[in-house]
Amino acid sequence: MRSRLLVRLALFISLLSFAEANIATINEAIDQAGRQRMLSQRMMKDYSMIGMSIKFGNPSKELTSSAKLFDKTLDELIAFSKDKASKEALAKVKKLWTPLKAKLLAPPDKDSAVELFGEVEKLLEVSHKATNAIASNSKESTGEIINISGRQRMLSQRLGSLYMLKVWGVGMDDTKLQETIKEFEKAQTKLLAFPKNSKEIESGLNAVKKDFMFFEVLGASKSKKYIPSLIARSSNKITKKMNDVTKLYIDIK
Repeated sequence: MRSRLLVRLALFISLLSFAEANIATINEAIDQAGRQRMLSQRMMKDYSMIGMSIKFGNPSKELTSSAKLFDKTLDELIAFSKDKASKEALAKVKKLWTPLKAKLLAPPDKDSAVELFGEVEKLLEVSHKATNAIASNSKESTGEIINISGRQRMLSQRLGSLYMLKVWGVGMDDTKLQETIKEFEKAQTKLLAFPKNSKEIESGLNAVKKDFMFFEVLGASKSKKYIPSLIARSSNKITKKMNDVTKLYIDIK
């Protein structure tokens, strides 16, 4: 009787673990890990918008849902990853994320915004290392390009985050914003040159290029007239389109 119960318990635990690990392939893991980088920047963007009482796009709801998604995906990545490097990298993400989540979900404080940005930068750094650790296990030719494409989602949200901090007037200059614009341009050029691009992927990348022109103009402008709602909209549009493109790269055989 006892042995039968132990067998049932073991089966239950096994099924529970399987249910939590919704990631089935290494390319899906690269995609999900890459999305964590984007979520870190989206949450900082939303935090700043809430601090400025900007209601466009419901940043409060988006911040809460992003935090929940970060939690869920991190647990799934930990359940999926078996190699030592990935496990260690993800453990560092979890260690930073647990206390940072409480700060991001608390009422925004302008005086501590730059310090919080620094903590989010650390989370971005360890999330990027975790993504690279997972990507290093891929033996498929698309592993690297999925990583690059997924990172563009992060850069689009980073542009939004850096712009919001600038508008909020917390004491940050344009340096990181200019660097991010250049990073996005460079990676987009590499994606467009990928030999296995389908017509659908090319169409998606060209659509992103049109939306990104807005940021290029913004980067060159010295105007003091700020347009945070429009920036938030453009940032999210690019993120969505790059997410679609990344999914298409995952499907390449």
